[in-house]
Amino acid sequence: MSRLRRRGFTLIELLVVIAIIAVLIALLLPAVQQAREAARRTQCKNQLKQWGLAMHNYHDTSNLLPFAATNANGHRHTFVIGMWPFIDQAPLFNMYNASLPFYQPPNCVQNAMTGLIATKVPLYYCPSDRSSAVWQGDPYWRARGAYMVNWGNVTRPQIAAPSGRAPFGYNADNPGNPRCSRFADFTDGTSNTLLMSEILMSKIDTDYDVRGDFFNDDPNYISFEFMTVTTPNSKSPDINCCVSATNTDPMMPAAGGGNQYAAARSRHVGGVHVLMGDGAIRFVSSNIDLNTWRGLGTMDGSETIGDF
Repeated sequence: MSRLRRRGFTLIELLVVIAIIAVLIALLLPAVQQAREAARRTQCKNQLKQWGLAMHNYHDTSNLLPFAATNANGHRHTFVIGMWPFIDQAPLFNMYNASLPFYQPPNCVQNAMTGLIATKVPLYYCPSDRSSAVWQGDPYWRARGAYMVNWGNVTRPQIAAPSGRAPFGYNADNPGNPRCSRFADFTDGTSNTLLMSEILMSKIDTDYDVRGDFFNDDPNYISFEFMTVTTPNSKSPDINCCVSATNTDPMMPAAGGGNQYAAARSRHVGGVHVLMGDGAIRFVSSNIDLNTWRGLGTMDGSETIGDF
């Protein structure tokens, strides 16, 4: 009596199955990546929304917006410190010694992550960028951040007075006299004025690239603000006196030089999230008209703003 022989897969059949599985995985991965990026974009939008609520709560309490940065009377700080009580970081604010510069204890501890400004607060970071970036480019270690205030269509030092003021800046270009705007000053309309936007941070903590170094008030650096000199994600390099030679990221080109500025930038495809004066979050295309973008950068420039 003959025995039935069970037929197995041939080598060719096995290779065909493997090839089909590989094709399916190749088709699936982009969809998974797109879904993850969509989730990260939503989270980034929510992060910026929290900054917007904090700005409005600060204004309700003080009847003005926080200054971007000051070095008046040696009190060197940026807007982040004043915003702490409004982003659920009151304990940090209560321990911070505002009579000292940001780089002295307990505000900062040299070569250590124990200083108050070294605390990695989730609200600092865009989820599509580095989620725990810190500055270790010098002994004064501190957290970096991805959300910056609007400095308008100006460079630093300022070449000439702009046609309209941004919500944040220096009065008479004096770092000791920071601008503290009120929403009543937004004659262009709060819905037509930028408060904050995203920027990109260096991928390495020790890189001496000051973009995102938003605890550093130094007026010689572009570290806590973005400018509307160029459109978002511009291929033109940001101009700064402190850029890392090891940072070769094509998404954040940089060059040294005077008349410094930094563009709004993100790792989201096609544009950046921005916070408007009315608290709305918009996604602005990298291809936005430059004049429209610059118009959004002023609170009292009387520009005509079209769709964006």
